[in-house]
Amino acid sequence: MGGFYQHFASKRQILLVLMDRLLQEASLLTWEAKSAALPDIRDGIARLVRQALQVDWAYAGAYRAWREAAVRDRELRTLHQQIEAWTAQQLTLLFQVLLLVPGARQDVDSETLAWELALLLLRLAEIPLEEPDAVVASLTNFIYHGLFTDSTA
Repeated sequence: MGGFYQHFASKRQILLVLMDRLLQEASLLTWEAKSAALPDIRDGIARLVRQALQVDWAYAGAYRAWREAAVRDRELRTLHQQIEAWTAQQLTLLFQVLLLVPGARQDVDSETLAWELALLLLRLAEIPLEEPDAVVASLTNFIYHGLFTDSTA
């Protein structure tokens, strides 16, 4: 543990570095998703959900420590609120692109849907699951049915 503090002045500094890395990885996912040509929307959503959860779960311990520290530290709490807003903003942008696809619902409040999903993803980031397939399937259905009408073919 002493070697750790040769590189970092405090636990808080470690948490800031880890959250910065997490956000960098998450922003890469958003960029890839917006630039990908998806032949099957549902499969694309499932792939993105799985990748996002894998990134989040790789940092689960750091994220739990971050949330605990944010309860006591006003500056971290403010940063946490900014992270929530950034996450919702990234999802809103992604949803706005998806809503341009044929079959998209016309009455979707993409911002509200993004906030709901962002808060859910941030909570799920704290609890890595042994078998995430059910979570991926549930979130995929939630997003897909929130954005698209069922085909009547």
